[in-house]
Amino acid sequence: MFLLSKQDSFDFLEVYDFLGTHQDVNTVFWNRVIDDFKWRYNPESSKTSGLKYFNKTRARVCSTLSYDFAEDYAPNSYIYDRLSYCIKEYTKKYDYLDKLNQHSQWRLCPSYNVQRYEEGEGYFGLHNESSGARPYRLLAWMIYLNNAKSGTEFPYQNRIVTPQKGRTVIWPAGWTHPHKGVTPNEGVKYIATGWYYTLPKGEPQFDGKHPDEERIQEIVI
Repeated sequence: MFLLSKQDSFDFLEVYDFLGTHQDVNTVFWNRVIDDFKWRYNPESSKTSGLKYFNKTRARVCSTLSYDFAEDYAPNSYIYDRLSYCIKEYTKKYDYLDKLNQHSQWRLCPSYNVQRYEEGEGYFGLHNESSGARPYRLLAWMIYLNNAKSGTEFPYQNRIVTPQKGRTVIWPAGWTHPHKGVTPNEGVKYIATGWYYTLPKGEPQFDGKHPDEERIQEIVI
């Protein structure tokens, strides 16, 4: 039997800070990601794209730009290297993930987003990262790109993560870890965020069919 003491209890929400002596290098890296975002971002893009459901009463949400590790984007190497270190630390603490990886391989999702939250904006709605439309998401990650004032709230874990340049957060994508921004946002906040996902194997298998499934689908759609 595997028992946890109170001292060993886990909330699966881990925060990693840059602990090296070369803080100036850390600053340069994340400033370059922000500069790349400013250069690529099209101000005509919708600020509510992808977030309308959770922000129904908010016209201003954030500015979002999608990246792909498979493409030649300048921020990729900085973010990939940082995540490589952090995910090793995460799986070292939660080593069942290594066992899980032997049966259901999981990997870093190639796509990720860089987002800018300006004064008064924010992710107002409580949400988690996996869903019926995104069932393969296993973990979520986020890197704060600047020392912003408004952080991220995880109410079930009773924690608010404060932004710090280079601070990296990893947590489960499921319903146990709903979160939202500390809103409305004060000043300007930049983050990079994405996921680790379980590689699909064949057609999804469902444990039976609920008798009201068709009616529920009609309501949802």
